[in-house]
Amino acid sequence: MRALILVCILFATATAQQPDSVPQFSLPQLDGQTLRSAELKDKVVILDFWATWCENCVSEIPDLNKLEKEYSSRGVKVVGLAVQSGWASDIQKFVKQYDMRYTVLVGNDDTVSDFGVISFPNTYVIGPGWKLYKKYSGVSETKAADIQRDIETLLKTKR
Repeated sequence: MRALILVCILFATATAQQPDSVPQFSLPQLDGQTLRSAELKDKVVILDFWATWCENCVSEIPDLNKLEKEYSSRGVKVVGLAVQSGWASDIQKFVKQYDMRYTVLVGNDDTVSDFGVISFPNTYVIGPGWKLYKKYSGVSETKAADIQRDIETLLKTKR
C-alpha cells in the first residue's frame, strides 16, 4: 500500500511539473491587431514581461533590439509583453521614446498570473512547438549573451 501511495505522489509531482508547458495567449498589439501565441508556434520566441516603470526592464531594451535585428530573418521573434503600464497609447509613447524595434503586446493580470510572473523583467526563451526552453528572472550582465546562446542552440535543433 505504501508503494502505491508513493507511486501516486511521484506521478502527481511529475504531472504538476511540466517545464515544457507554456500558457497560450491572445493579446492586443499596439496597432490594435491581436497576436495569438498559436501564430508563433513554429518560431523561436523571446517573450519579455516588462513594465514602463521598471528601470531594469528599460535597461534591457537595447539588447532586445539587437536580438530582433540579428535573428528576425532566421525565424526568431522578440515580443515585449507590457504589463501594469497603462493603456496602449501610454505604452506607445514609451515605445517611441526608447526606440523599441520589436513587437510589443499589451498584457494583463491574467497573463501575468498564467505565466507565474512575480517580478520584472521576466524573459522566456520559447522553442518551436511553443515549448519552454529557459526562463530568466531579473537582470544579469550575461543575460543577453546567454539568450543569444539559447537562440543559437534552438536554431540548430530546429533544422
